[in-house]
Amino acid sequence: MNNLAVDIFKDIPSLDTKYTKPQQTQKTVAILGSSKTTEPLMEYMELCSQTTKELVKNGYNIVTGCGTNGIMGAAYNAAKEASAVNLEGKPVQNLAIIVKPLWGDENLKDCVIIGKASSEAERIIKFTKVADNFVFFPGGTTTLQEAATIIRYNVHSEENKFKQIILVGKEYFAGLKHQYETMAKMQLVKKAPETIFKILSEKNEIVKAILKL
Repeated sequence: MNNLAVDIFKDIPSLDTKYTKPQQTQKTVAILGSSKTTEPLMEYMELCSQTTKELVKNGYNIVTGCGTNGIMGAAYNAAKEASAVNLEGKPVQNLAIIVKPLWGDENLKDCVIIGKASSEAERIIKFTKVADNFVFFPGGTTTLQEAATIIRYNVHSEENKFKQIILVGKEYFAGLKHQYETMAKMQLVKKAPETIFKILSEKNEIVKAILKL
């Protein structure tokens, strides 16, 4: 694994600028969540898998960290299975930005690796450069850190530069919503939570939000 990792990182650009162009970022969805498989996550993993497949069918590239377990694995494997062509017959891609050193659970052969990062914090910033759409499923502290980073991006951006942020799981993200409502009431943030992210729970409503239907 170590020799393989050295060879891979040597050949990967910091970030492939081809994927930072507006016509690419508008049709790319970053899917994030737990990299662990647990029993309470199984329903979310299935929802993630079905949602990912539907997005790919509609021509969206999927970008993840290419992990093979948990929410990350569900998104990655669904994108891998579905990423031949979309409904219009055009190719779509299963994209990945990987962290150095590797975590050890990545599937590096079934994706297009478009960049590398030295930390999770650096990777989430690079995700903002390649995706205009973010879907967060339940996860641990890293997932919450990543969600807060993208929400902060919207808080400090003009509306025409907003990222589409969808948090999946009304119960799981209820506390985060309450925290931002409290900050808004205290005038610590100028934008109301409902203007900077959505909390959804069903595949169809997630897909419709991304497709802006």
